[in-house]
Amino acid sequence: MARQNTVQREQLEDAFQVFNQVSSQLVDSYHQLQAQVACLTSELSEARSERLQQMAEKVSLANRLTRLLETLPAAVIVLDGKGVVSQVNPAAIELLPGIALGCSWKTIYQRHFKSEQQSAEQWLISGRLVTLTQRSLEPESGRIILLLDVTETRQLQERMARRQRLSVMGEMSAQLAHQIRTPLSAALIDTTHLSRTDLTQVQRERFSQRCLERLRHIESQINDMLAFAKGGQFELAPISIKALMKELQQGLEALCVEHNAVIELRFDQITDGSVIGNQAALLGAMMNVAVNALQQPGAIHLIISLHHQMDSVLIEFTDDGPGIADEHIKHILDPFYTTRPDGTGLGLAVVQSVVLAHHGKLTVDSVEAGGARFSISLPISEEVSALSDTLVTNEYESAVRSSA
Repeated sequence: MARQNTVQREQLEDAFQVFNQVSSQLVDSYHQLQAQVACLTSELSEARSERLQQMAEKVSLANRLTRLLETLPAAVIVLDGKGVVSQVNPAAIELLPGIALGCSWKTIYQRHFKSEQQSAEQWLISGRLVTLTQRSLEPESGRIILLLDVTETRQLQERMARRQRLSVMGEMSAQLAHQIRTPLSAALIDTTHLSRTDLTQVQRERFSQRCLERLRHIESQINDMLAFAKGGQFELAPISIKALMKELQQGLEALCVEHNAVIELRFDQITDGSVIGNQAALLGAMMNVAVNALQQPGAIHLIISLHHQMDSVLIEFTDDGPGIADEHIKHILDPFYTTRPDGTGLGLAVVQSVVLAHHGKLTVDSVEAGGARFSISLPISEEVSALSDTLVTNEYESAVRSSA
């Protein structure tokens, strides 16, 4: 019996010991749970505070965007995926009266825009000019349209361009009056002499010839001025390079006689192609370059070469004159810039205008051996001539010499 009591007491002691251990573990777990709850509560509070701050920032940003949209001078129109107006700003309502939420943009466009317009700048029926820009709202459906009224800007640009043209016309008139005065005065003097009865036939012919030369000089200056004023406004058509070079050769024959010079033509053997342009304008520009080269002091030999490149044709005019100083090369193509006392400064400017109108390029540089080189590069038309004839090298490589 005593032994049984002892066993029971030991079991109870073990049970109390286990209970105490479990109780201690529960207390520790409770404290840990309290700590975790406190930590989670703190994190939740911080997250809530951060979210509230983000929401406040988004509300502030939305308010700023709303105010910006309302005060923006450009018209902003937001369309949904079906092309229906879902948002507009006051500028859009002012520019397009009658536009409202739920309206079809197609209907609004037909009501306010002139038909058959494809460019970024479009005219409204009200007479306003606007630039139309639209972007997708991807990944969401719909589009946003921006209309900017550029009517006053365009009017200002036109006024500025008109003033610039008037300024250039005034400068041209002053230059032309100054250049014409001297040959006109000489022509008047020679004409006065022609009325004398004591002139011999030889004297009368000499005065007549001098008067004619002065009048031709005035005509040349006026033609240069008109060509410069006209710029690149002429009718365009396919031009055979072969035919153009042949016509240039014919014009150069009289030119070399006039200047007592040697003009040598060096043309590559190439399949005939074509350029898009005006043959008379191109021929006049090339003749102008040749005349300019032969008018340089000491220039008696002019080499004109043609090279067929990948997608263009290069025509080079090389003379044996004194060359062009570096300070003149960068201005020599400018209007009214000349190094000759009797020049208008428009000859090469006209050439530049014609070449640019043909989408070509005119360059000027000095030659190391002396002289200057003018290069005209013209793009070859995609509509290449079907002719397979080649330029006859022997015909053009021979020197065209003065018969005098």
